[in-house]
Amino acid sequence: MVSRIACSLAAITATMPADAPVQQRQASSTAAPMRLGAASNFSQGWSERTWRAALDLPLRRLRDGIRWADVERTPGQYQFDKPTTTWPDRFPDGGAGITLTLNWGNPLYDDGETPHSPQALAAFGRFAAAVTRRFPHIDTLEIGNEINGSNFVSGPVKDAGLAERGRYHLAMVRAAAAAVRKVRPDVRVIGGSTHSLPAGFLWPLLDMPGAGAIEGLAVHPYTTPIDQLPAQIGLLRRHGPAAALPLHVTEFGSEDTRRAADDLMRGYATLAALGAAEMDWYPFNERGDGLVPLVGRDGMLTDAGKAFRFIQSRLAGLAARDTSPDRFTSVRAFGLDTQVLWGAPRAVTIDAAKVTAFDAAGARLDPRGLSLREDRALVLIGREPLAAGQSIRLGCNPLIADSFHQFGYPQPGPLPGPLPGGSQAPGDGFARFVRVAGREMPFEVMPGQQRAGVPWTPYLGRAGMANLRLMADTMLPAIGGKDGAIIHRYLAGRDARVRLVAEFTVSQDSADGITVALARDEREILARAGSAPVRIDLHLTLRKGQTLTLSVGPGANARGDTTRYRIQVFDEGRCPKDASPES
Repeated sequence: MVSRIACSLAAITATMPADAPVQQRQASSTAAPMRLGAASNFSQGWSERTWRAALDLPLRRLRDGIRWADVERTPGQYQFDKPTTTWPDRFPDGGAGITLTLNWGNPLYDDGETPHSPQALAAFGRFAAAVTRRFPHIDTLEIGNEINGSNFVSGPVKDAGLAERGRYHLAMVRAAAAAVRKVRPDVRVIGGSTHSLPAGFLWPLLDMPGAGAIEGLAVHPYTTPIDQLPAQIGLLRRHGPAAALPLHVTEFGSEDTRRAADDLMRGYATLAALGAAEMDWYPFNERGDGLVPLVGRDGMLTDAGKAFRFIQSRLAGLAARDTSPDRFTSVRAFGLDTQVLWGAPRAVTIDAAKVTAFDAAGARLDPRGLSLREDRALVLIGREPLAAGQSIRLGCNPLIADSFHQFGYPQPGPLPGPLPGGSQAPGDGFARFVRVAGREMPFEVMPGQQRAGVPWTPYLGRAGMANLRLMADTMLPAIGGKDGAIIHRYLAGRDARVRLVAEFTVSQDSADGITVALARDEREILARAGSAPVRIDLHLTLRKGQTLTLSVGPGANARGDTTRYRIQVFDEGRCPKDASPES
């Protein structure tokens, strides 16, 4: 159901051993723990083997659907009489909660297109009431599926512009909510139902009259790197209505078989600490669409499935919080005795008598030689209270500026248009701005999908430069005028010997490549031009107040110039040589 288009720790205490049941290790918290589920597809075809795998895991939450046309084949009559419409009955009472997605139309109304007429919307509401009355396992209704795209809508709804698409969607949510609340007021009706995190699409939707019918936001943040979820969700929540609504991540997945278990663990830890209400891994079983399932075609758990089982047995039900010591090191604490860590390379030392280390899939790790990596999750579970500097110690990290980890959105502002920005977001190691003909101009925060033809996630740009964009890991230097460039500037806070590592890789679709220049203060050190990847690795001495400026501009034109980039600055005097990062 997805269209294809990411030292010192705060002290934590515990009272139970690592192998105690989750319920006994639950920490007190005012926020409800995030619900963990997976996207099954029993509504598309019943499989006894898949059902058995779900029971064996066990899968305690399902996100699935029931097709309206399969149930209402005669107007006003609802027949749940085949496996694809009775599958919830196969799960024991209380054994699995269900988030049910209702999206497709019915040939009896509006020619089977996405419901839009008053008659079809009323019938859609009656169906929603019928299905929730029939299956008590359903506690959440997700109305629509990736409605901001073109794959899962049809008819006038598909043909409408973004603003009208939102109105059509809200009409479906209101019809379902009004009918369901008469028969099952306990069911939460959620909407939004977007691919990615398009605040520019969701904010106007939530400002429409009647938007109070949306009791939670459903999103599928496939296009957001995991470490950018806090910034992008934080921006989404800057807008009043979005700040108060529960966030349901009803699809979350990975296409990397080598990293899927870690992506699941890191994604779960991040979203749980952000206070999300729900996270459903997509998919539960093999779909043939490139995303890594929990269960393979042979019915056996994949590494992602093992990570899911590990999370469910050790973390699910525990309150989570972000206890990261800096922007380069991610630490999420669960309950009182568990931490999930990843980040810039650095050594990790544990007291093996008090702490056990696991990988994302739940395999025990040798306590000797532990270290952090950006794409690997390290899970530490204590037999007694975990405390910074005692049972867990982090080694030295010489990284002092990172264009990816410190990327942010400078300033909130009036809605719904571009937000005024500054040259530097709080906590950013770089000032980021646009230069044209020697003039420096700040970026503006673009909320994402505020119009057609732009990214569906927040980014930095300028209202007068339609194609300009800067994100945490990519940029498009579509800047007209003499000397047009995207600038990253590092300001030395003290005298230091630093190592600058920067990489720029322009798309193969680029017409003529990009230009890259590096200057110390105003004196150019190097310049490159063309389509070949650019890697800079220099050791430099900086005095306090000196700057390093990296400029990236288009060639003769900016066609196809989307560029992956990363800029890092290391303080070579901060750590002993044996604690330096990997080259």
